[in-house]
Amino acid sequence: MDQPSRVLWSRPLHLRSSERALAAASGALVVAERHTRLVRLDPQSGAPLWETRVEDCWGTTVIAGERCLYLSQRGVLHCVDLGSGQRAWSVPGLWLHHYVSVSGSVVFVGGWRGYRPLTRVDLATGERIPGELPGAPPGSSLAWPLPLRLHPDRGVDADSILLASARQAALLLLDARTGDTRGQWSLPEPVHFPDSGSAYSVGADGVVVFLSGSRTVMALHPVSGVEILWRHDRDLPPVPPFLTDRTLWLSTDIGVTMIDLDSGARAEVARLPSGATAAGVAVPGGVLVGRAGNQLIGVDRNGGISARLRLRARVDRVVAGGQSLVHAIGKGHLTTVDMAM
Repeated sequence: MDQPSRVLWSRPLHLRSSERALAAASGALVVAERHTRLVRLDPQSGAPLWETRVEDCWGTTVIAGERCLYLSQRGVLHCVDLGSGQRAWSVPGLWLHHYVSVSGSVVFVGGWRGYRPLTRVDLATGERIPGELPGAPPGSSLAWPLPLRLHPDRGVDADSILLASARQAALLLLDARTGDTRGQWSLPEPVHFPDSGSAYSVGADGVVVFLSGSRTVMALHPVSGVEILWRHDRDLPPVPPFLTDRTLWLSTDIGVTMIDLDSGARAEVARLPSGATAAGVAVPGGVLVGRAGNQLIGVDRNGGISARLRLRARVDRVVAGGQSLVHAIGKGHLTTVDMAM
């Protein structure tokens, strides 16, 4: 069923911005567009709040508290005030670093395709933090580093970063500031992740869910370690699975699979539109996934189709925006939908 009333607004970006050029947080939305503009938009209306010039629109945007970071394709890392758009600092010379992750007061760039090692930058000053970090073997790609901000009384420092490589069957947790190892866990196979995009989903309780190889779904509990949640009977695409209230959601090539981890019951939502699949996000009552290039499909906990939205442009990435908002970017267009409508 088509539900165009769920679409709050749609905005042309005038060029095909990178899918990584979009960042969202509760009450905040920033995108690189029009070749040389970094723009903050009102999530509810799409109205621009500020803009600042950058080198291009094919880089990576990240929101970190009251600051926004943009790493351009040309290798310049910009830090701007999220409220005003005023630039705090810029660091050049980071070409082909690609990833941007922020853990506490430390910015991590690098690791994509093994082109550049991880580099640390101080969030407050933009100064590079000396010292090498253990990471992937030479030439091996890292999954997008995941900040873990758990309370120290749960055994993990608030400023930590989780690393996994395409060639090593292990997870490594480092102290963001010192680089010291805080945890290391062996896996059946290396983490299965896409060339661009996240390998992990993180639940409200801080549990990290990911694929080990193309069929094994695992969870990391940073205090107690890793566990196998599910072994699938066929290969899964490199799309992060996620867990909500003991229900495991898997995006497959043909549809969506739901597993009740307590009972072992399994439900399949098949016969969804075939074609490109974008990673899903949790929404009230279920999940929303991108399918067949330009469609967003809502699936409820019973396996029913709760929404079917056909957008004006291809969907490359779907981002949760807080509460019931979801932002979809792709092929020169940005669309925001409200799944509570």
